[in-house]
Amino acid sequence: MSVRSGKSFKIAYCGIMTALSTVTMLLALIPSMTYVLPAFSGICIWTVSDQISRKWGLLSYAASALLCFMIVPEIEADLYYIFFFGYYPLIKEPTEKIKPKLLSYAIKFLIFNAAVVTAFKIVSHILNLEQILEGLEMFGEMAVYVLWGAANIAFLLYDLCLNYLFYGFRKWIKPKINKKIGGKV
Repeated sequence: MSVRSGKSFKIAYCGIMTALSTVTMLLALIPSMTYVLPAFSGICIWTVSDQISRKWGLLSYAASALLCFMIVPEIEADLYYIFFFGYYPLIKEPTEKIKPKLLSYAIKFLIFNAAVVTAFKIVSHILNLEQILEGLEMFGEMAVYVLWGAANIAFLLYDLCLNYLFYGFRKWIKPKINKKIGGKV
């Protein structure tokens, strides 16, 4: 039995990645990091799914989402992590197996838009909507739609970047982790 298959490894690895994800989310107090850090935190949780299993990844996501909700004061970053960035890396690859490819992308965009609209509605009730749309006055009544369109373009880029990040993790980082812990590469 390899070290990776032991329950103690699974618990330790999940704990480390959950803690790393949560600590990363604490840095979301830096204003420009409201969207970047939730995305990075979700990738940390994805490594659990890749190293162990999707079930353990979902458990780590649930734990980190709960911890973030309780201790991270940046509500907007919390909501985007809980509603999208925390679990999307876990469901990205299974979603890509759906054929035809166009249906796969339609489902991805549906998941993204449902999550973003839900999180945005919650944020707009908690915060002042004018505060959220600050700097978009030149678009007038179309500001929400411009923001939504830009978010969809950003999602497409994020989705494509995840492919490279997953590849890089599996090619360079995972073998080093496995070598250190005595598991198969």
